[in-house]
Amino acid sequence: APGYNPDKPPVAVLPWSDALVVGDPAELVFLRLTTEVKFRFNDAWWEMVPIAYGRQPARAAYEHFIQLSSSVWRSQPDYHHYRKAVLESYVGLCRGVGRRECRQYLMRLWAGWKEEAAVDYARQVIEEEKGRPAGVEWVRAEEGGEGALRVRRGLRLIPEMRDLAAKLRAAGVDVWVVDDLPQPVLLAAAVDYGIDPSRIVGVRAAPDGSRLSASVLKPIPTRGGKAEIVQSSVGRHADFVLGRDSADVELLSYGDGLRIVLSGDPELVAKAREKGWLIQP
Repeated sequence: APGYNPDKPPVAVLPWSDALVVGDPAELVFLRLTTEVKFRFNDAWWEMVPIAYGRQPARAAYEHFIQLSSSVWRSQPDYHHYRKAVLESYVGLCRGVGRRECRQYLMRLWAGWKEEAAVDYARQVIEEEKGRPAGVEWVRAEEGGEGALRVRRGLRLIPEMRDLAAKLRAAGVDVWVVDDLPQPVLLAAAVDYGIDPSRIVGVRAAPDGSRLSASVLKPIPTRGGKAEIVQSSVGRHADFVLGRDSADVELLSYGDGLRIVLSGDPELVAKAREKGWLIQP
């Protein structure tokens, strides 16, 4: 177009979980870390698990089985109590204090990992989940026990979304993915779509030497935090924004340009009709 400046290309900002893919890589990787007991456990790590959301029973169960060979863990009731309690700590936070806090929690639990190792681990989990049929796993503390925890399994790429990302990049658009997944998980997940790692922003941990710390950097990529990230990283509003749910309203409202929302969130659809944004079924 007349006046096009290749040093200042149009900007597109996309969400990730249940938008560019079906499923939530953040929760799938958290499930695997819990199941394989791969957290970097120490006193400081356990302090991150809120007492109100099961720290004491989770740690007590962990201490009972961790000295045994991993080959027998699944036969130990304490292992299943630990697994359910740690998973419930996340579910309880989401219900009790909201998505922003519980998604930070998923990043903080990576404390002690080197980021490169975290990305590699997340990539392995994502590859396995891509080969698993979409479904539900019921997590119980004991066989036949009540209060089973429902967790989603499986991850599916969406060819149309991958094609959209490729076409935008081929046309010279600066494509960003901003979403509330732990940064190592989002980096691993976005490989399939060819997004430049420098354009991927998730929930980021402050470094602690060569390892990830339990401190999370602000802003958090949800609600107003998404708009802050785009403003600070790009220096202007995005020309194209795809919105997944009501947590994207602030970013959709930041500046003008093409705004499209997915139809899964009634609150967002109502806002889109009010604002004149396009709605994609």
